[in-house]
Amino acid sequence: MAGRRPLRDHRLRRGLAALCAAAVLAGCAGHAAGQDVDTASVRSSPTAEVVPPRPVAPAVDAVRVLTDVTAAAAGAGGTVTVAVQDADGHQLLAGGDAGAPAYTASLVKVVVVTRLLQLDQAGAVPLDESDLERAQRAITDSDDDAMSLLWDRYDGARLVTDLAGELGLTGTAPPAIAGQWGQATTTAADYATVLRRLPELLDAERAGLLTGWLGSVATTAADGFDQRFGLFGRAGVKQGWMCCVDGRRQLHSAGVLPDGRVVVLLGDFPTSTTWDRARAALDGAAAAVLAGIG
Repeated sequence: MAGRRPLRDHRLRRGLAALCAAAVLAGCAGHAAGQDVDTASVRSSPTAEVVPPRPVAPAVDAVRVLTDVTAAAAGAGGTVTVAVQDADGHQLLAGGDAGAPAYTASLVKVVVVTRLLQLDQAGAVPLDESDLERAQRAITDSDDDAMSLLWDRYDGARLVTDLAGELGLTGTAPPAIAGQWGQATTTAADYATVLRRLPELLDAERAGLLTGWLGSVATTAADGFDQRFGLFGRAGVKQGWMCCVDGRRQLHSAGVLPDGRVVVLLGDFPTSTTWDRARAALDGAAAAVLAGIG
């Protein structure tokens, strides 16, 4: 692509190690490139290699899984909204509120970094070494200071709006209060779409960089928060937490499984619920979803 330039981030090797996960998310390379297969010629050619279809995912007992998720959340006095998609975009599981907007907390960092990498790829907004390091810290360490610098420097609200428009996301929007990026909104279904489509939005180099960061999330965030909850350790993950807007606290976990399926868990709890209880609720919800989807 005209304007593309190689990334110079010395951490690129770790990002490229995650390219296999990005390739799973992208699906069939020929299809992603817009190459149609002439099925008639395949049938008529004795030497043509027929690619077998993807294995059919086992049926999910949605009622049972969502009941278990509800019970886990209720034990902490809150709710957990769920959305699961496979690598081809088929909905495997979704709660009735999967389309309801919620505060993103730190999940918005993936949206902002994705859009910045897109612009860097196109040569529209060349990112320097310090930008890339801030982007990495915003993902792996959930560093709020790094995010705020990127948000202010590159108009984070516009980045969110542009990516939401490109993907047709109906519940993803910048915050109503300028600069309060944690109060941007998304839905479980929207966020699942963002994660699933990363390899379509970015070239292989940049998709590998971002998925590598998602796969290298620190156990302790820059602010000292324990990130070991929900999908941590079982997916390339982004965690999010926030308190106490509207008398609530948010605790989210969203990630990409090794087989390319994406899982989003958006937790909402009263401020009377401790972080430990909220973490336990996300752990229970994640266990129920992962067991249910096989």
